[in-house]
Amino acid sequence: MPHLSICMPSNRPLATSHRAIETALAYCEAKDALLVVSDNSGDAEKRAYWQGRSPRLTYIVDPTLDGTRNFLAAMHGSRTPFLMPMGDDDELAFDPAVPAFDFASLPADHVGVRPITEVWTEAKGVLRVKNYAIAGEKPSDRILEYLGLAGGDNSAFYSIFRRNQYINLMELFSRHHPTRGAYCDWSQLGSLFAYGKMARDAGTTFRYNFEGWKNKTIVDQKIVDSYLAVGLPADSQKYHVLLLYLDMFVFVSARIAGLTPEGMANATAALSGMVFSIFLKEIAERPKNHTDTMRYLAELAAAEPDPIGHFQIALVMANQIRDGLKEDYITYFKAAKTFEGIA
Repeated sequence: MPHLSICMPSNRPLATSHRAIETALAYCEAKDALLVVSDNSGDAEKRAYWQGRSPRLTYIVDPTLDGTRNFLAAMHGSRTPFLMPMGDDDELAFDPAVPAFDFASLPADHVGVRPITEVWTEAKGVLRVKNYAIAGEKPSDRILEYLGLAGGDNSAFYSIFRRNQYINLMELFSRHHPTRGAYCDWSQLGSLFAYGKMARDAGTTFRYNFEGWKNKTIVDQKIVDSYLAVGLPADSQKYHVLLLYLDMFVFVSARIAGLTPEGMANATAALSGMVFSIFLKEIAERPKNHTDTMRYLAELAAAEPDPIGHFQIALVMANQIRDGLKEDYITYFKAAKTFEGIA
């Protein structure tokens, strides 16, 4: 019985998604894994080409699904203990000399496995390689490790995770998060690493297509659009660290996190010291970018020693981004405390 499913939400037509699906299927055949593609493109030619092509391929078709539901449909289509999300413009490769990873022996304190990640574009080839595990014993150690190793690169989002923990986090987000914005991938990944360690698979290479992010002008506009799309102001990038802090605080405090009370306290304290403090520093260094109220709240937060107090002040700060966002986050936090998960 395979232990791993590659899960690909796909909206591109046959021509531009063919390579991604082809390499994923070749990987599955070589490594005894399964591939789930959830296709909302409406491309009849693509459907005819792939449906029934391999017993390792589950091909889901529903053109009515939006991007979020199509993503979740791909994840829910898996039945193995582990899954790996994959974009339909990315590629998978493997080293035939390296034995398939032994998922059955992965220790219980590990939430997943990191492949080698190559960030590349068609024109320039491989821009950088990320090849690391996450080995810290405490949630705080792993959060710090991740932030340091990522270096502004969140391509580790495409890693291998325990199916239940991954789907439950994504369902909590999809059902209850105040905005459900695409900008939240950093908080999702950082929280998963807080949940557990990540081993390393030297035989798997995930090739992340950076084509859509290679131009700074395009990137800047995508960032603005990601906020506008969910009803936040166009200048919300200046609140990125505050939003990251709020989201990770909820994720690590959630019932589905499975952290001990000590682990949860360690994680929330780390978020105060390593994330929220960065936002307070930004306000101190660029006070003109913020309102008088935000500056006052930052002064209160700087004098507050308790992580719970920091979170409460951050909730009030959220209303400086959008009226009502504080109450939305309180509702979200309460939901996270009771959400039992569905996987």
